[in-house]
Amino acid sequence: MTTARTSTLPSRLALLALATVLTASCGSDHRDPAAPASKAAIVDASQLDPGNYPVVPRTITSQKPDITVGDLLQESIRMAEHVPLALDIDNRLVFNNSAHAITADYPPISIDNFNDTAPGLISGWESGGRHRSDTTLGLNVGITVLRFTKPEQAAAAGNFLVGLASPDNPDKGPLQIPGYPTAKAALTSLEWVKATYAQDDYLYWLYIEDDLTVPDGPGALLDTAKLVLDKTIEAMRDYRPTPLDQLAGLAADPEDLLGRTLPPGKGQIWATEGLYGPHAALTLDDRPAATRRAFDEAGVDLVAHALSGVYRARDAAGAQRLTGAFVDELGDRYKPIDPPPGLATARCLQLKDEKNAAGAKFMCYLPYDHFVAEVFADQSQDLRQRLSAQYELLAYGHI
Repeated sequence: MTTARTSTLPSRLALLALATVLTASCGSDHRDPAAPASKAAIVDASQLDPGNYPVVPRTITSQKPDITVGDLLQESIRMAEHVPLALDIDNRLVFNNSAHAITADYPPISIDNFNDTAPGLISGWESGGRHRSDTTLGLNVGITVLRFTKPEQAAAAGNFLVGLASPDNPDKGPLQIPGYPTAKAALTSLEWVKATYAQDDYLYWLYIEDDLTVPDGPGALLDTAKLVLDKTIEAMRDYRPTPLDQLAGLAADPEDLLGRTLPPGKGQIWATEGLYGPHAALTLDDRPAATRRAFDEAGVDLVAHALSGVYRARDAAGAQRLTGAFVDELGDRYKPIDPPPGLATARCLQLKDEKNAAGAKFMCYLPYDHFVAEVFADQSQDLRQRLSAQYELLAYGHI
């Protein structure tokens, strides 16, 4: 479900796949996002108020001045289709950590000279998971996979990243991950295990922590690190990287769905904007087990995310089921409220505890034919405008 519930990211998926990958995962069923609205939400168009938000779908290209919807970002999202969910590595990790794409414009850590110190970065994906909703309690695992131009660049970046430490809180010493003699690992001052492992052009970078368990040394954390590497490397074997000379040709919106989301505002750069297959979308989800069941039951095969989200279900009945599942999943933190005027069949929610609960104040889900739009806002007027605009984007040409 949405990372808007647990962070400042814009939507359920703390959210681009190459056209051929999408074709492989979706089959040949290319469904028009502007399908006739015979089964769509009944809307009183006279009451819609989109404000300054766009109501005409935008054309998405792969060449933009920032990282959003760019070719390297798309390649990162292709990679996300092969990065395992933390839940599938260890079934205790029921909550996902924030996930996002990595490129040279959006490096894995916030240091000014990353590309100078670790050159050759092409793309990557950062994700992970934890045992409890509070990141400071229980087992917490971070998984990052980076692709470099050359194997020696991946190895050099691994040495650099594992060596990062605060001068005031130096690492306690090197460690060895069982079964990975060439991996670099260290015990941090906080008793975490951090590690990097270079294999061909790829670098696997992880951290393992468990603040509730005080084992006899870091052995349990090292065993978890081995498990993470085993399963991530195995999953990545099916990834087929786009050759460097073909990256610029990646289609940003081959299904014409991303263009019907609300675009990020000026100056907003999110490394989650894009078009996702179901698995990649789940890596962004804060509670992937429940959402995976909802995806399966509704037949979700494509997810577009920007300032809003659009989920493509098998049919209109699937869209209704997905809407209900999303609302039910948020029931522990949100309460139902009336939808904005003119949008009677939207299911809208408001945080029960605005001071102590993370997430957007308002969330709405609007089924339209075999699509579900997800819109969030922190002010009621903004919610009305965003939801109005989102409806018009989906129904464009058929209102």
